[in-house]
Amino acid sequence: MQRYIHMISLKPKWFLTVFSCIAVVTIAPAQKKNATALTNQHLKISWQKNSNGWNLSEAKVKKDGKWIEAVVPSAEYTLLYSESKPSEEPKETFEKITGGTFPEKNYHYQALQWKESTTEVSLNTAGTPFYFNPSDVKAKNQELEFRKETDVATVTSTWKLDPAFPNDIKVTMKLVAKKSGYFSLASPTLASVPVDQMSWVTVPGYFQGNYIQDNFALAYAYGHGIPNRPAIYRERCASTLSPLVSTKSGVTLSVIPEPGLARDPWAKDKYTQTDWFIGLSHMNRKGQLSPTLYYPVLGEDKSAMKAGEEISYSFRYSLIPGDWYQAVKHAANDIYKFNETLALRQSKQSLTDRIEKMHHYLTDPKTSLWNVEGFKGLQIGAQSYLGGVVGSNKDAMKNADYGAMWMLANATKDPELKDKVLPPALNFKLVQQDMHDGFFKGSIEGQYYLAKKKKFVEEWGEVVEPIALTYYVMLDIGNILLFEPNNTTLQERLRFGADRLLSWQKADGSFAVAYDKNNHQEIFEDIKDVRPTFYGLLVAYRILKDEKYLRAAENGAKWLIKNAVETGSFLGVCGDARYAPDFATGQSAQAFLDLFDITKNTTYKEAVLQPKRLTVRLAQIGRSAKRV
Repeated sequence: MQRYIHMISLKPKWFLTVFSCIAVVTIAPAQKKNATALTNQHLKISWQKNSNGWNLSEAKVKKDGKWIEAVVPSAEYTLLYSESKPSEEPKETFEKITGGTFPEKNYHYQALQWKESTTEVSLNTAGTPFYFNPSDVKAKNQELEFRKETDVATVTSTWKLDPAFPNDIKVTMKLVAKKSGYFSLASPTLASVPVDQMSWVTVPGYFQGNYIQDNFALAYAYGHGIPNRPAIYRERCASTLSPLVSTKSGVTLSVIPEPGLARDPWAKDKYTQTDWFIGLSHMNRKGQLSPTLYYPVLGEDKSAMKAGEEISYSFRYSLIPGDWYQAVKHAANDIYKFNETLALRQSKQSLTDRIEKMHHYLTDPKTSLWNVEGFKGLQIGAQSYLGGVVGSNKDAMKNADYGAMWMLANATKDPELKDKVLPPALNFKLVQQDMHDGFFKGSIEGQYYLAKKKKFVEEWGEVVEPIALTYYVMLDIGNILLFEPNNTTLQERLRFGADRLLSWQKADGSFAVAYDKNNHQEIFEDIKDVRPTFYGLLVAYRILKDEKYLRAAENGAKWLIKNAVETGSFLGVCGDARYAPDFATGQSAQAFLDLFDITKNTTYKEAVLQPKRLTVRLAQIGRSAKRV
């Protein structure tokens, strides 16, 4: 086979064009001594041997008919080794940009996850790194096989182009231990991207963005910018197993583990979501921007080996003339067959049956956990909430989905709903709004009602959030008004809420994350309110037709596009998770679409539909907000 390859390499150019669709593997003849390559119509990946071993001399991709090299070629290998199992106790602490340890001690739900996220393994400081380039290479069966002997292990790798996906390079790594200990074999650094040349970087499900964030808490816990260190992420919260880096020249480099390599969240008869088989990173160990896999993870399953034992794994590099969105689609649909998996799903429940079950749920206090309590001379009704609420003694109550309640009652005309459920639910909403004169008039007393203490409280402290005003006053009242358009009391309450939101909006269109309920000072100043707080103003405009609310909503939307959509930075609404990003991002998309419906300004539609916009976050909102 090697002879045949040499024959092709010696033919004139007209001969090579006959084979232009065939992947070519070469170890060059004498006039190109110490060179080897993988090439096809789409990629040129070439190695050159020097005193350090085999280095990648070019990594080119064809874009718009021209060969471009938008990445810095390398092909350096990294092997992590530790004689003993790395500690599971963190050795570093982190601070907020405003000072003080992150997270604060009262966020106990996140304690374990943050501890796991800041161990030496997670921060990629554990073990001894061995950096090297292969010393030997040979070509066989359209593959290149590289080999290197290190002090602790023998490492071999085979590289070949994928004929099905010509912008992909398939790689299989193999490690044979020479001594006992713990091993982690990283995917080689095919190439890196200089920081000033990056356009978008992501470990899908964890973060995405177009700028480096020096504060680790903001980068890791919130995804506000790209971490400035090579942290290793678990696959359990990854929405797509494909870290990637896109360049300003329109090329994206990603690395994709072979399907089946990651943990199975339910391997057999127990929950195995927390197993950690592969590590994902946007950087190599040296901190260069280069999507990297780690297998096995140091100290985790399969990483402990004795002399003579071996381990192997496969993955692929994808180097495409396109943006991050095309790269993620390739990984999800072409490699992991996500679109085919979705096609297997079939709904076996009719819409009518679903509505009937909703109706039964609402009219049966046992299933809906419905409670009616006396408060300030009114009967107020809400569901039991058994999650974490500060001060709760299993007596917290809360309502959601007011629009669904009113819709179902109006569709069924059922007196059980119209006479027994809606009136106390409406009273709950009316007393939930703060109508005392002062700084908070028109806002929300609290999301939850504590029946035993007979008071409204917030989820996680003495705070008042502008977005809670949007969610639990203006959106709920707006939904009720769709079915009771002549309810003047609700119209007045909506206006009170809109005017309060208007008074809190800053000149640039933004809002505070929260205010201290006691001294009215802005708090959580280490994070921005990159959430759809402006949405309440849009609802007020649609119901009350006051142009000032629409102008304010557009001002808020433009700020959010600039500070969230264009940078990939978002925030959640779960106070017990210190507002880690969650489903609020999906509601941002709906707010933009509603603004587009009203204004016909395509800026808002583009904020949802175009790459480097909300699309990637909508694919990620399924992850738990409490992971931190």
